[in-house]
Amino acid sequence: MAEIFDQVNAALLPSAFIILMGVLLRYWEPAGLTLHETRRVISTLVINLFYPALIFSVIPNVTLSGDIFSAPMVSNVGIVVGMLACWVFYPWLKRQGLGKPELGALMLVCGLGNIISLGVPLLQAMQGDEAARFAIYVDIMAITPMLWIVGLWIAIEWGDNNEQKQTPLRFIKSLLSLPPIWAFVVAILMNIYDISLPLFLQKGTTMLGNITMSGMLLVVGMSLSFGSLRKHKGIAILASAIKLLVVPAVVYFTANATMTDVKTIHATVLVAATPSMMATMILSERYGLNTELLSTVLVASTALFFITLPIWLVVL
Repeated sequence: MAEIFDQVNAALLPSAFIILMGVLLRYWEPAGLTLHETRRVISTLVINLFYPALIFSVIPNVTLSGDIFSAPMVSNVGIVVGMLACWVFYPWLKRQGLGKPELGALMLVCGLGNIISLGVPLLQAMQGDEAARFAIYVDIMAITPMLWIVGLWIAIEWGDNNEQKQTPLRFIKSLLSLPPIWAFVVAILMNIYDISLPLFLQKGTTMLGNITMSGMLLVVGMSLSFGSLRKHKGIAILASAIKLLVVPAVVYFTANATMTDVKTIHATVLVAATPSMMATMILSERYGLNTELLSTVLVASTALFFITLPIWLVVL
């Protein structure tokens, strides 16, 4: 039990502190920047600079093995199960006069996890800095494609919008516009061909990459709003249970049935056990899903994560 407490302390308390700082930023406008502006600036820097730098600081130096494919494939099983499990809510939603925009919002938050914000610092605390590669593999080859294929399709088809239908060409254009995708491809090629960055660039990318997690944790805190919890409390708790318990349970059994490396199994399950992905709010707001319900589940799953993670640490 003492070991579990030490692991929780190492993995969660630093993250909780940064999230709390983000919550405080909701009520403080530095240099006159609004909450929306501050959150957008941080998110933009993370996706375009800090996260690509993290990829360049980690991926060229790791030993590539089967986990580059096995961890994302197993993670996708959990994502699909989490999304499909949301259909149990649909009869209840219809009785409440709700429908597809609400179901679509739930499918996004029940399937997709907050990999970079919480998965990376969690794995680094549990298995060391190099374990960040597992989170990057899952994010690039499971979470990102599922967000921009399935998630975008759900948002366009079921949201209250007048958007054009998703096509393979539009998907490819969206995917190729993301700097982390290009950074990952280049970093993999550097690894395969044993190309190293100059020492000053290695140190520079490491320094920039280290900001990724703290930046995204601030955004998590700045995105948390507890105002709608009372209204959607029941469904938020049930949806959080799917994301925090059902999805990692499916990944746990699938990983143990298909993988042999214990370290990879543990990393894949821990990544699956992270709370709902904050980026789902972007699709929800843009394409007319129920953002209030979605944000309520984001708050609930993030709060309950600090209770469910110790359970998974005991299981593993």
